[in-house]
Amino acid sequence: MIGYPNGLWDSVNNMPLMRQGVCATHPGRDYLGRKEFVIDAACYPGSSGSPVVIFNQGVWQSAQGANIGGERLILLGLLYAGPQITATGEVTVQTVPTTNRVLANVPTMMHLGYVIKAERLIEMEDVVRAELTRRGALPAPVPAVQGPA
Repeated sequence: MIGYPNGLWDSVNNMPLMRQGVCATHPGRDYLGRKEFVIDAACYPGSSGSPVVIFNQGVWQSAQGANIGGERLILLGLLYAGPQITATGEVTVQTVPTTNRVLANVPTMMHLGYVIKAERLIEMEDVVRAELTRRGALPAPVPAVQGPA
């Protein structure tokens, strides 16, 4: 995954952070019937929109078990969310003459992330094009002229 977790990046070299993880669900299957899958990686705020890729360098194994050499880079999708759990912490507030007890819920990352599959990006082209046309940023499409039949 390539991104900016919690806004961190290499400002000297103008580079995002690149982290690794594993698939928690099979990327070829639709998680919960949606065009998504789940990764097991450190997914923090600021990581949304990060591309999730397969990057192999050297020798890797194909799905059929053959050893393949070289490099490959495959865009699997974009990270968009992740589940959180809450850890209950206790904050004590003492006033005179009474005392109040306040509990604070602190969200904690589960190191899981929801990834929208790359195939869904193609579907967005028509939506983005229509919105840009509506806003006047793109000219309206010219209808095709049909010749005699």
